[in-house]
Amino acid sequence: MKQKDAMMLMVAVGLSAVLTLPALAQHPPAQPQAPQAAPVGSKMPRIQVSAEEFDFGRTPQGSTISHVFWLKNIGEDTLRITDVKPG
Repeated sequence: MKQKDAMMLMVAVGLSAVLTLPALAQHPPAQPQAPQAAPVGSKMPRIQVSAEEFDFGRTPQGSTISHVFWLKNIGEDTLRITDVKPG
């Protein structure tokens, strides 16, 4: 994945996280998952997420907060994310 594409993806995911603040406010932080190998002989893309959830804790109404979710393609083919929807 090109560096420019990775940066755009991080911005999109960060924006998605900011838009979902109410849904994330009461969840404990998730532990990062260890990389998993793609199935033998598979050339499919596979995504690894640094954490599936992040607890922003209590924040003042109207404040701007953010969190970066690191995404990594651990598969052998090109990973394309074509649609990001807030949870």
